[in-house]
Amino acid sequence: MAINLRSSITDIPRNVLEGERDQFGIQPFEDGLINFIENTNTPITIALQGEWGSGKTSLMNSLQQILSVGDNSKFHSIWLNTWEYALMNDAHTTLINILGCLIQETAKVADIDESKTQKMLGKLAKFSKAAGSFAIKTAGNKLADGVGDFVSEQIIPSEGKSTVSEIRNELQKAISDCCSNTEKSNFIFFIDDLDRIDPPVAVELLELLKNIFTLKNCVFVLAIDYDVVIKGLEPKFGKLTDYNEREFRSFFDKIIQVPFSMPVNNYKIDDFLKESLLNINYITTEQGKKTELIVNFTDIANLTVGSNPRALKRMLNSLSLIGCINAAKSKKMKEENEDDQLHSDLEILINFALVSIQISYPPVYRLLTMYPNFLQWNESVALQMNLKALDEQSREKLAKNPEFDEVWEQVLFRLCENDPYLKKKALNISRLLNTIKETVIEHGESVEDIIGGIISLSSVTNLEAFDKTPQEYHRGELLKSIRRRLIPELQKELPEISNKIKPQGARVQTNAYIKFTEKDWGHWVKLFTHPHEGKIRLIIISTKWMCSVKYGSFEEALKKSGLWEHYEILERDYNNFTTKHSGFEQLPLNEQMSKYENCHQLNPHLYYVLPNIDAFKEEDNIKKICGVIAELYGFLLRMSELKKSLDNYFMNNKI
Repeated sequence: MAINLRSSITDIPRNVLEGERDQFGIQPFEDGLINFIENTNTPITIALQGEWGSGKTSLMNSLQQILSVGDNSKFHSIWLNTWEYALMNDAHTTLINILGCLIQETAKVADIDESKTQKMLGKLAKFSKAAGSFAIKTAGNKLADGVGDFVSEQIIPSEGKSTVSEIRNELQKAISDCCSNTEKSNFIFFIDDLDRIDPPVAVELLELLKNIFTLKNCVFVLAIDYDVVIKGLEPKFGKLTDYNEREFRSFFDKIIQVPFSMPVNNYKIDDFLKESLLNINYITTEQGKKTELIVNFTDIANLTVGSNPRALKRMLNSLSLIGCINAAKSKKMKEENEDDQLHSDLEILINFALVSIQISYPPVYRLLTMYPNFLQWNESVALQMNLKALDEQSREKLAKNPEFDEVWEQVLFRLCENDPYLKKKALNISRLLNTIKETVIEHGESVEDIIGGIISLSSVTNLEAFDKTPQEYHRGELLKSIRRRLIPELQKELPEISNKIKPQGARVQTNAYIKFTEKDWGHWVKLFTHPHEGKIRLIIISTKWMCSVKYGSFEEALKKSGLWEHYEILERDYNNFTTKHSGFEQLPLNEQMSKYENCHQLNPHLYYVLPNIDAFKEEDNIKKICGVIAELYGFLLRMSELKKSLDNYFMNNKI
């Protein structure tokens, strides 16, 4: 079947009558709830509990269509959207208007005589007068549209006291007569969006409707988040604690007979993600067939936006918008075979992760935009972020936790401690970043290269205000320009190998390679840029494989072979060499070690920040960059000599 490509995912409830299928695996829960409602004794009140976007309205929509539409259905249905009546109204008016709408809609379905309807509305108006000031301006049926107040002074009876109980009794008679005279034996009321109105008003409404919920032949289905009830009861009971929790629960239990928690944790999002990513053209049909890739998308979603349908749709729409914008930006580059689109499985997976982080954990996303190589988050980064220092006891405790035993993980932990939500999600965030690290390394790429190269694509959908606007530029075009200017300078700077200094790869997207060896990858540097504090940072990277991890740590291998002092000299010289190159920064060599494919590596990283792309075209800056790369080449040669000595020692000693 052909895929109908779209640029966005809608948040409209599925229409079961039109055959729209269940995308989240909720069908067994839905079928069970339907069976319960069809066979329940009345009156009964059911609460669909769940956070914002968890699918409460979608489920109620399905229940209404299945239970009340069609010749064989058993229920007359009435739908009340409480939020519509809260707009532009005070709390008192909201409460009265919602109850008035319930009367009018019930009267319409039960075919109650107009005079009886007006009589009930009159009693409600008088009740409103007694309960508090209620400005009555208009008459008739405006309430049904959620607009204004709905009865006039002249229909308020002068005698007798209007009460909700009297209204309830008249509604009961009308409902009983209707059920006796039609094939449908029950009413079902759907009361939606209670958790979108002010919590104290939602609680008042529940108290007001408590008597209405006792109507025979009636099922009431409410969409509400229990957390809203808690907030609404705080003026009465104070903040929720272990000591007063029972009071909060008792209020809820008095009104709700059956709580139904939305089974968000049971939602199966694999198929939904796959279908949606195909529909917005984020992945190709071929990529959609890769089970492992789809599982990776699901794992990332579960660690960030979770399985909340609305949060997933928001994330997918952000992905689609980013794709549309970057496709438009790269149109002019087509003739040079350049574009900013994501192609490889790794690129689309990391971009998916970054957009998910942007939506779910904005402070973490912000830190990544500033320092893409999270593996090098250290005390310096922590100080710049004003993060609270760890006490010795906390440090020791974290050191025993595999999720927070590394320096960068402890910086993340400190960042999460600043935010109550992040604090609850700290473990998920650590697992997510470790998953990203492992995935990038498995593909033989640099974390800084991949994160820094891709994160600028998602900045367009970032809601957080930054002090400095990120530089807008085409990364591939800038890198190609820098490399084109560098190679002739390097050939002059290193005449002994001038014929070997060449670009690697014609197509430049997120990085540009320069090789110093003709037939292999013995010596090379990789250039990479990303926006940094309103400027542009150039990163110069290389890698040297040193020795197998089977010889122990790199330090142990050096000491076994008697080469430790040799390395210390190399390390000292390397750590000092940028001091004579103004504007360049580097990390100590011992902080640039890693393990990959059972091998110890040294990964020199150098940084150079300039204000804009034009600065990278200036001859003086190109010569500065050239001088640093030429000197780095000398260190690569020294690292190769050290590697050769290590290899010889372990080979000769048959270790």
